Amino acid sequence: MKDNFRQSMKWLHTWVGLIVGWMLFFMFLTGTLGYFYQEITRWMEPERPFIVHNISNEKLIDTAQSYLNKHAQGIEAWDIYLPNSRDQNLRVGWRHEPEPGKKRGQYITKVLDITTGEKVESRATGGGRLLYRMHYRLHYLSTDISYWLVGFCSMLMLLAVITGVVIHKKIFSDFFTFRAKKVLPGWLDIHNVLSVIALPFHFMITYSGLLFFLFTYMVLSSNLQTNEDEYRAMRKEIYPRTAHLEKANQAAEMLDISILYQQVKTAWQGDELSYVEIFAANDVNAQVLFVRHETDITYNPADEVMISAVTGEVITQQPKEYTAAGMIHNGFISLHEGQFAGAIARWIYFFTGLIGTAMIASGLILWTTKRKPQQMKKPNGPDFGYRLVEQLNIGTIVGLPIAIALYFYANRLLPLDMVGRAAWEAHVMFISWAILLSYPAFRPAAKAWSEQLQLAALVYLALPLVNALTTDKHLFNSLSKQDWNLAGFDLTLLLVGSCFAFAAYKVKALQVSNNSSKRPSTQSSKQRVKQGKAPLPATSGSLLPVQQAHKEQC
Repeated sequence: MKDNFRQSMKWLHTWVGLIVGWMLFFMFLTGTLGYFYQEITRWMEPERPFIVHNISNEKLIDTAQSYLNKHAQGIEAWDIYLPNSRDQNLRVGWRHEPEPGKKRGQYITKVLDITTGEKVESRATGGGRLLYRMHYRLHYLSTDISYWLVGFCSMLMLLAVITGVVIHKKIFSDFFTFRAKKVLPGWLDIHNVLSVIALPFHFMITYSGLLFFLFTYMVLSSNLQTNEDEYRAMRKEIYPRTAHLEKANQAAEMLDISILYQQVKTAWQGDELSYVEIFAANDVNAQVLFVRHETDITYNPADEVMISAVTGEVITQQPKEYTAAGMIHNGFISLHEGQFAGAIARWIYFFTGLIGTAMIASGLILWTTKRKPQQMKKPNGPDFGYRLVEQLNIGTIVGLPIAIALYFYANRLLPLDMVGRAAWEAHVMFISWAILLSYPAFRPAAKAWSEQLQLAALVYLALPLVNALTTDKHLFNSLSKQDWNLAGFDLTLLLVGSCFAFAAYKVKALQVSNNSSKRPSTQSSKQRVKQGKAPLPATSGSLLPVQQAHKEQC
């Protein structure tokens, strides 16, 4: 019974992983890049100045408030984002009124030059946020369809993780087993090691990802469909809004936000300001919310202080009120996004995300490797399904990283004044991916693997050079200016390119080895004697041409 159950789970694990494997690879890879989306955006906006580290928070706040007073008049809510370890530029943001038929207005962010106080004119780009959003909103599809499709794949991923645990009799001993010289057992061992090494992360990231779409799926509940008030109350409990006064439409001059911050800094006994939110700006009900940092998994009321922007009075009412359900939900979301993560923890997230991506890739390759001997024995060659899976494997596992690199190339090479430039960055990525998905259909699988790996190595290794030829934010300048975010991006590109180059070398060496093993032996009699083998007949070499000629005459 146990064996039959385990076999059923193995069958389920195999086919569930295959059905959504390529979509999961896309989600994991783009989601992993999303852990550094701010750093990626910084690289994709090279017009931003190098960082100046010796300016106080008060001076930065004054610069931001002056800009907002000049350029965001009539906007009810403002945001000021102070420099941090991930994005060391000063930014401001606000949301416009929604257009007719839309629930929310467009949110605008501007990067400010600290020295001049004016916005930095950066090129139009999707930045790292586009890659981050694609892992759960996909692209070219409506939000609702994307959420349901991603949720379906995430649910099957969770099922694959659970069944993967069930089918392993020796899950810990498998972790220390690696049979590199045997093709099929080798890929199985790679898949097992990658699965076990980050198993808690795989479970957490999949389950918490499903919680993002909680209310998308909850609308199927007949009770919530008929009781809109209950639905709104539930949303308010999970996503509490900051309590603040509404705009009274009575103009009033606000105090300098930097002066208000002096009170907050004294209460915090430190200078750890993360961002500032202004409600009902330049109104008699104007209020300012100071947020210390976002390094805690759960909400900490002490990290937020609300002050009246007109009177300077500290508001004692707690800005947000989380219930137990809201705290649990917020904790899972913080875990999923790594909101609490510092530099080291964020790199751990990044590498475990890559491990998850590699786990999915190895599972897809294992599926074709296991079936290859039988497919090659068929008189008409491999069937359509096998060839399709192999083609999608090559075009996704290697083709998608190449397409992402070409997204970065588009950022550097497309004309700066091009209409729809940000959209065309994404178009370049998906057009190139479509070509790379199609390419293996016209090449033998072994050559397609080798050629696309070589192309991946080339595009990643050459990208820092293209960056140096097109901008002044190249590796040497970023290192001399100690801008580690920019330098880290270029160094990561070189590392990724080197990994692809090594993979291309190993695949090429394996192909040469396989081809040489298929050739007939050409050893001389002396060589065979030295190796302890029987010498070839003396006449064998001279008889072969005669025998061949005789066959041709017949």
